[in-house]
Amino acid sequence: MLIAILGVAGSVVVSAGNARQRLASSESENQTDAIRIAETLGLSLLHEDDLVASAQSFELDNPGATQARFAQWAASVDVMARYPELFGIGALQIVPRSDLGRFAARYPIPWMVNSGSANAIVPYPAGIRPYYCLPTMMLMRDASLHLPRGLDICKVIPGVKLQGTKFSGLPSLAPAQFLGATLLSISVPLYRGGEVPPTIAARKAAFEGFMGVLFNTSVDIKSALAGYPDTEVALQHSASGSLVQFRGGSPPANAYVSTENLHNGWTVKISAPSVSNGVLDDKGALAVLLGGSVLSLLLAGILFILGTGRARAVRLVNERTAELRFLALHDPLTGQPNRTLILDRATLMLARARRHQVPTALLFLDLDDFKIINDTLGHRAGDQILVAVAARLAAEVREEDTVGRLGGDEFVLLVEGDSLQGGAQRVAERILAALRPPFVIADSDQPLTVSASIGIAEGDRGTAEELLRDADTALYRAKAHGKRCAIAFDQTMQVAAEDQRALAADLGRAQEAGQFFLVYQPTIDLQSSAMTGVEALLRWQHPERGVVEPNDFIPELESSGLIIPVGTWVLNAACRQGAQWQAAGHQLSVSVNVSILQLARLEFVREVEEALSLSGFDPSSLTLEFTETTLMRNGTETIAQLQALKTLGVRLAVDDFGTGYSSLAYLRQFPMDIVKIDRAFVSGLTNSTEAAALVHALVQLGKALNLQTVAEGIEDDDQRLRLQIEDVDIGQGYLFSKPLDLVDVEAFFAQYSQTSGLPI
Repeated sequence: MLIAILGVAGSVVVSAGNARQRLASSESENQTDAIRIAETLGLSLLHEDDLVASAQSFELDNPGATQARFAQWAASVDVMARYPELFGIGALQIVPRSDLGRFAARYPIPWMVNSGSANAIVPYPAGIRPYYCLPTMMLMRDASLHLPRGLDICKVIPGVKLQGTKFSGLPSLAPAQFLGATLLSISVPLYRGGEVPPTIAARKAAFEGFMGVLFNTSVDIKSALAGYPDTEVALQHSASGSLVQFRGGSPPANAYVSTENLHNGWTVKISAPSVSNGVLDDKGALAVLLGGSVLSLLLAGILFILGTGRARAVRLVNERTAELRFLALHDPLTGQPNRTLILDRATLMLARARRHQVPTALLFLDLDDFKIINDTLGHRAGDQILVAVAARLAAEVREEDTVGRLGGDEFVLLVEGDSLQGGAQRVAERILAALRPPFVIADSDQPLTVSASIGIAEGDRGTAEELLRDADTALYRAKAHGKRCAIAFDQTMQVAAEDQRALAADLGRAQEAGQFFLVYQPTIDLQSSAMTGVEALLRWQHPERGVVEPNDFIPELESSGLIIPVGTWVLNAACRQGAQWQAAGHQLSVSVNVSILQLARLEFVREVEEALSLSGFDPSSLTLEFTETTLMRNGTETIAQLQALKTLGVRLAVDDFGTGYSSLAYLRQFPMDIVKIDRAFVSGLTNSTEAAALVHALVQLGKALNLQTVAEGIEDDDQRLRLQIEDVDIGQGYLFSKPLDLVDVEAFFAQYSQTSGLPI
């Protein structure tokens, strides 16, 4: 005890001195860093003042300067390169509503979009106001922006108060939200002669206009914080009763705060990481304290162990051995049996079943869409849900039964004997009911609803692994049936699973073996009955199974990633065939379906360009079809990809239109040319008023957006006539032709030319 007390006391004294020394050093370093950051920001602000003064001088020296002269001045002083924080700069006028016509007649900025007639300006945002703040010269860093000519700066940037600035004679500073960015707006009034008149009346008489500048202060802050991680800056300006504030950087956990005055009313508050003044918060001092204390206690412990003898050492070894044995057989998160112990208990359960002829069952449970919880709330929240689920499962079975966790969100229940009096399906239903009440966890503000799918394997098996395998097979069937359900294993599932695995293995070799081929389904103009083109459809000629339908192998291509090389092959083959038909005088379009995995790759646009170039196929005759689900994945990136494809000259189509949850809301964002109405709506035309109304609405939407409409799955004349009445452009379906191989396509050409059309 004496050794322990003296050692810990010495460690406390040394660590406290260490902490005080580190704190003083940290404060000195932080003060130096704060001064450097403040100097950098001060220079940036002075640099920006120079730009404002230079622009003001230009406007005063060149009254009535044109946009071209303004752009020439900006280029001569290299404004955009010298001021990377500059978002936009320009001259503004307050135009009364009665003067809009005269202002429009001499509008000086040609690149701004005129949303009204040639000799009129339509204010944006719309509305009748006494006056409008309109630009007379303007330069933006993003030259691709297309701003309307009637852009009312005072409305789109609410912080800009130009009327007050006009009469005060002082520049106004305000935070501005413009085009999704948080900016600093500086508005400077301009007066004849360059001097600010002493009175309001004189200022009103000499007023010429405004020079407005938008700065992206985050650029200044980011530059000032370069080399200073975990540091936050609050830059603010207070003058004339207003407060302008910008923040940047990452706030530290333990902050040393310093406030520095810059110039012209600007101050900067800098929060830098600091060593706390306590021993427990100082890692170095804490290491000294803990290290010294541990060494002291260790030395005291060795003497104590030697003094108490062998019995204590043996007891400690036994306790540790028991802990290791438990950890080896149990899940560390939930404390439930792990895979090793589950299989051991399942083996014993099967042995008891053979010996005593009692019923047994293994329930394999997997939480539905559990990944969403981990992705949105974090893995700690996911762990809390798993612990809560394990507790509910354990409460629903007898103590003699087993609840275990295989890993991830997979659980196993071993039930036997009296637990199965109502059958394994009854146990599964009880488990599903127990999971329905929402879960309340610490890491979520709202209760969470969790569902599960369950696979059941009953009866005897040769090994526990076989029992688990069969339950796993039934689980996948439950997932395929819509989740939130329990399905018992039967032998047909194993046959189907083995058949699917064999098919997947053959699919991996199919392209190399040249087993894929294309068929083509004609599309027909519903008004003239002329043939307009074909849709290229993928088929698989299996050496033993014959022709495999797409629904049986396309999902496997998607999940394995093979859809990317196979989709590239389809694209190239369709373009080559389309070029051959065009060379033979058949001016037809060719449609190719595109997978979500293909569109997500940046290389896809280049692959389309290469397919067109190598084949010589006319780009305007190629149509790429995308499902709504494909278009809605990563909306911003998808729009960029589609725009790049449009520049190649190809046409773009939305396939199965109307089946997605976001058709009407997002269709206008995508540069599409064609909408294909899903066959489910076409088939319901004759017996469903809802389907007929929906087809009418979809066609009208397509017409309103200037899109060509194509109806899929037309199988009888009644459907064709109804679609003609709805003014659908193109039809496709078995009424006209099933998908054809190359030989049959040539025969179709011979029978129906584009001019003669199909027989009615």
